[in-house]
Amino acid sequence: MTTANEGEESGTIAAESALPPVTLEDLPPRLRAAVARAGWPELMPVQAQSIPYLLAGRDLMVQSRTGSGKTGAFLLPILDRVQTRQATCQALVLAPTRELAKQVGEQAQIVGADAGMRTAVVYGGTAYGPQLRAFREGAELVVGTRGGVRDHLLKRNLSLHDVQLLVFDEADRMLSMGFYPDMRAIRRYLPSRPVQGCM
Repeated sequence: MTTANEGEESGTIAAESALPPVTLEDLPPRLRAAVARAGWPELMPVQAQSIPYLLAGRDLMVQSRTGSGKTGAFLLPILDRVQTRQATCQALVLAPTRELAKQVGEQAQIVGADAGMRTAVVYGGTAYGPQLRAFREGAELVVGTRGGVRDHLLKRNLSLHDVQLLVFDEADRMLSMGFYPDMRAIRRYLPSRPVQGCM
């Protein structure tokens, strides 16, 4: 498990099965190209430590300060995992607010654009037309608030049958805001097979 405490660059709790950090040069060409598109000169410490676990299919809980690169730490493995020919939701990122969902969605579009990864950004209080169109066009990554995602699941606009990776972005904040029941409700729509989880 990789953690970084508030105010620290990074800290690691190593287990016997700990994985070594990666460098930019260690990444597959597709991910190096995504890093170049995003304009990152190198991997941030939280990315270097987290990415090996996510690429290996392990569940992961990360704590790191704002601006430390956590979004890239889960977007790059998502880009590596999704099959763009499949054209179904294969990764779901839940965020506590529409502002954060939009921010993650924008970063995902930059990282995944040239690789053909389609992203749908989902939240309430706005017209559903663009969101429905993104589902129909086969968005492999869905980023949204728990309310917006749950609404689409209830209306059967969105299927999580092919989801392989579930990310709770700012999970501590979602829990402190009382979103646990919604997070549990969304769990019912996940496939019965194991799904990789990241918080």
